[in-house]
Formats: sequence, C-alpha cells, structure tokens
Amino acid sequence: MSIDEGDPANNVQSIWTRLIFNVGKKKGSVDDPSTGSAVERQTENSRKGGTIWEAVRKADQPSMERLVKIDPKNANARGPVGECPIHMLFLYGTETHLNMARYLITNFPHTITQIYNESEYYGEIVLHIAIIKRNATMVEWLLGDEKNLPYREQQLTAAACGNFFKVGRPCYYGELPLLFACCTNQWNIAEILLKHGASMDATDSNGNNVLHLLVIHNLPKMYTKVKQRWIETEESNKRASSDDDEDEDDEDLLLDEKAVIPLWKRLNKDGFTPLTLAADLGQAEMFSFLLEERKITQWSYGPVACVLYPLDQVDLEFQNEEGDGEEKPVGALEIIVKNAHVELIMHPRLIDLVNKKWERFARRIFFRRFLITLFYLSIFLITTIMDQSRIETSEGEGEEAVVVSIEPLGWIQQAICTFGRLFVLAGAIWKGKAEFNEMTSMGIKKYFQTTGSGLLENCLACLFCLSIYIVNIFRAFDLHAQTAVLAIAAIIGWGYMLFFVMAFRLTGPFVVMIYEMLFNDVLRFFIIYMVFLVGFSQAFFVLFDNNGFSGFLVSVKQSFLGMLGDFDLDAYTDTSYRYISVTLLISYIIVVTILLLNLLIAMMGDTYGNVIEGATQIWHLERARIVFAIENEMSTEERNLDSNKYWTNIDGERYLQVEEVDDKSFLHDANDDGGDDKKDGENEDNK
Repeated sequence: MSIDEGDPANNVQSIWTRLIFNVGKKKGSVDDPSTGSAVERQTENSRKGGTIWEAVRKADQPSMERLVKIDPKNANARGPVGECPIHMLFLYGTETHLNMARYLITNFPHTITQIYNESEYYGEIVLHIAIIKRNATMVEWLLGDEKNLPYREQQLTAAACGNFFKVGRPCYYGELPLLFACCTNQWNIAEILLKHGASMDATDSNGNNVLHLLVIHNLPKMYTKVKQRWIETEESNKRASSDDDEDEDDEDLLLDEKAVIPLWKRLNKDGFTPLTLAADLGQAEMFSFLLEERKITQWSYGPVACVLYPLDQVDLEFQNEEGDGEEKPVGALEIIVKNAHVELIMHPRLIDLVNKKWERFARRIFFRRFLITLFYLSIFLITTIMDQSRIETSEGEGEEAVVVSIEPLGWIQQAICTFGRLFVLAGAIWKGKAEFNEMTSMGIKKYFQTTGSGLLENCLACLFCLSIYIVNIFRAFDLHAQTAVLAIAAIIGWGYMLFFVMAFRLTGPFVVMIYEMLFNDVLRFFIIYMVFLVGFSQAFFVLFDNNGFSGFLVSVKQSFLGMLGDFDLDAYTDTSYRYISVTLLISYIIVVTILLLNLLIAMMGDTYGNVIEGATQIWHLERARIVFAIENEMSTEERNLDSNKYWTNIDGERYLQVEEVDDKSFLHDANDDGGDDKKDGENEDNK
C-alpha cells in the first residue's frame, strides 16, 4: 500500500517520531540501540497494512471499529515504545482521531488509564497528552463524563515518570496532570483539574511541588494564580473544619493551623523552597519576582515607601537551639554566594542586606581581624629575620671577602626570637582551633565548597596553620626540612592578606583578575608551552650530545631561558649540525617567545577587560562572601547582640526594613484624573 505524502496524519506522525528521536538523542537516551530501533519499529508498524496502527494513522474509524470487534485485544495492543492505540489517537490530535478515541474509551473504558509501559515514556496516560495538546475540551470530557467518573482519581494521580520526563529533559513537567497543566502555562486546564479534585499539595518523585516547578519553568504569573488559589482553598478548608468541629478545643485548632506548612515554604528533596530553588538555578527574573511578592508595605508618602522583606529563606538562619533536631533550610544569600550568581547578588534588596550587615558588625570585625593579622604577620617576619641573623667576621674586601667566623646573637636577641616563635605558634593554634570549630559546625564538605574569598580564606588559613605546626615539629627534631616548610609558610601567610584586599572596591577586582589569569590564561599557555618545551629540549639534547637524564634537564633549562631571551648563540653554532641547531633555535624563538608569549599577553588583556567591565558586580559578590564568612563564624549569642542587629523583629519573625523611592510610579499616578488627591489621602492613611 502506497503512502500518501500529503496526508496530514503522516506529517504529524513524522514530526512526533522525529521529536522523540532528536530529543532522546541529545540527552543520550537513544544512544542505546534498543531505544533507537524501537522508535524505528514504531514508524514501521504504523504503515503495516491491515493493522490497528495503520487504521489509527490514517484516521480510518470503520477499519478500527472492525478490528476491535473482531478481536477486542486490538484495543490493548502495545507498540515498540510501550504505546497503545488510544495514545496514538491523542498524539495525532485531529478531530477525527479524537472522535475515534471517544469511541474506543466508550466501548473499552479501561483504555482511559492505559499507560506507556516502557522506560522512555513510562506512566503517561491520555490525560497527559490532552494537556500537552492544550485541548481543554478533551480534558473536561476525560474527567467529567459520567462514564469516566470511576477512573477520575486514577487519572488525576497518574505519574508520567519515564526517562523522557526526568529532571533536565525538555519535558520535565512534574509527572502529574495538574503539574503538567501549570508548567505549560494553561490555567484554564488547571482549573478544570482542580474542579475535579486534583490536589495542589501533590509533589513529584523529586519532591517538587507545583511552585517549585513554576520556578524551574520561569512562570511568575502562573505562580501568583496557583499561590492565591492555594490560600483560598486552605481558608475554605479551615472554615469548613471549624464549622464541623465547633466543640473542639481552641488550643488543638491552633496546633492544627500551625501544622499546615505554606506551599511556598515546603522543601523538595534537595532541601530547596521555591525561592531558594530560584537562587540555586540562577533564575534572576523569578528570584526578583519572589522577593518582591513577599514584601509588606508599612507606609508610603509620595514616592517613598517603608517596606519590610521577610528574611526567612533569604538570610543565614540561626543555629538550632539545644534539643531542636530540625535542620534549617539553606538561605538564598548563601546559595548565591556559593554559586557566584552575580546577577542575583545585584538585586537592590540583597545589596541592602549585605550593606546593613557590613555596617552593623562585619566592618568592625573585618578591620579588627585585618589589624590583628597584619600585626601577627609582622611578628612572624621579624622573628624569621632575627632567627637567621648572626654576627659574621670576614677578611678581604669586595668580591674577595671571605667569612672567617660566625657567632650567634646575644641572649637578649635570642630571647626575643624565642618569644616570637612561641607567639607565632600560639597564633597558629588559636587560628587552627577557630577553623576547626567552623569546619565542624558547617561540615567539611560545605566548608571547602565555599567559593571566592571564602574559599581563599579557608584554604590559606588551614595551610598556614598546618605549615607552622610542621615547622615546629621539624625544629623539635632538628630536621633541616624546616627551612623549606618555613619558606612555604611565609608565602601562604602573606598570601592570606589577599582575603582582606578583596573587600575593597579599589583592589578587589584585581585579585579576581589575578586568579582568572593564573587559572585560565596562564594554565592554557602552560599546557601548550609544555608541548614545545619538551619537543625542542629533546631536539637540542640530541644535537648537543648531552649525557643522560641530567643532560636532558640541562637542555630543558637552556630552552626555558631561551624563551626569556637568555641564550648563547655561539653554543648553537659550535655543534656538529650548526645549521639545524640555529634553525631550530630561530623556530623556537618565533613560536614561543614571539607567538605564544604575545598570545598570553593578549589573553590577559581580554581577561582584564572582562573583569574591569563587571568590577562593581564582582566587588559586591566578594564583599557578600566576606560578610557571609564572618557571620558564619559568629555564635548565635554574638549575632543576637543589639550592636550586631540588622533586622526588625515582628511577631517573632525577622524582616529587613528599607525605604524605597519610586519616582516614576508616583509621577505616573499623579497625572491620572483625580489620582493625585486620592493617592495622597491613601498615603496619609497608610502612614
């Protein structure tokens, strides 16, 4: 039987099959030959004459009716990807196909809940497909028709959990029909599902509720509708419950109300609320919307408004009180700092929050630590200098001078040096204890998962303390290796000062620039340069007839110095193959000294331009990291001190209070007829 190329049904099937194949291939699902061949067999089955699959593809209702009457098992036939005829009828979705679907469901009611039984699309039923096809009429018929009522609950709770619907795939819509409707921005269909009893509290296998999913799909308007409907539903349920239980004790009712956690405060399996999930995903638009929709306006006067922003889910929570085993969720600020979401940290309210923390306690603690660290490192420097100071007696002058005797310093200088050593060791022990306490409170994994200035501070502090401990152990056993470890400790110790430098707008971006250049530009240059260095070193090793492995190292040294322009041309012309040696030297200079070094300079120039362009954002991010690191080391008692308080307490909850100025909205309202007087009256009442 020939295939009609102009048949719309053929085109729909072709597009659907291609979509399945392409999406699956991008995510790796059809790299498995069995999956690919299943999709191919599905296409082949739809073109086999005399089968129900051909009748479905061609929208041939008489043929389909005849086939299911001859053998009712045809209604339960399974295709290569686990589909049934009812699924394909909904996938084609033309009016004729849907009429055939109604006939099939009317005569074989169980087909309404038939699922795909293969792994790729497992669990999907026709209700999911009708929602994706945006067919509200069919959704209403599937749930509202009297003959379909026995299957309503099963339809509403059916979970499409196959690989095609997993997290990270294009069709991750939350598995359940209501979540499908909301994630595809179809409030009309969502209302149909809610009318027929769909639960707004339902979650998928990842613990994501409908608000989590709307954050993932960046649908703020739908988020508002769902949240408002949930609030109305909860209020209605509470009123109904209070009417039914009039004799119930008031205290028990209060406990029941507290037991209901708002939908927007519930955690998924990763421990994220919708707000913190937006922060983790870097959804700037959605995160800003979620912050703004939670705010409370205290009063307004003209363009100025006093606004309260809840700090729960945003700020670092206080540690659990003794006996409270509940784990506090991670705050949005911590997530943003950890993931370096620059766009999110630039939100005005987060800048206000960080600024208040900086002014109330972080700046004072930061500069105190800066002065203490500078004093400590100065003592360390002086001790190191005095430790290597000695009285030398020499004979002769200039380059011919020869040291004939070495005497140690006097007992006063030695006593000062000993005191300095003990001071340096005591400081390392104190700092090591502080870092250990922070590590135990945060956890080792979280301690080293910090980024930017926080990670720099943690790593350098641990390495410096460890190196000082090793120096003193080696010194106790009079091991000469103490000198090498002490040299490393000196570099690490003064490198720790970079942590303080990053807090200043003037110098912070330059530290970031150095980091980017070292770990991006220089690293790439070094990888490419190693290829040329080893290759030319081996070539010169052969031409110079050097001896053994030590000779090869000499050749490496000469090649490296040659990159810097320090080479002896006569040495290359004195070899047996002087023309080849000189040619290779010139090639090496052109490729490495001229090409690669200038390429490195160009890359560093680009890095400089990129960093400077976003210098303000980088500075805000690094200062937020420093503030977070300081606050994380503080105890609950320290944070509760009045001098450190940056929030406003209202009914036991913490809020950030700010004054917002919105000239544009105020002037716009003032231009409306009668709007000025009305607005002023409202403002006075609000105030």
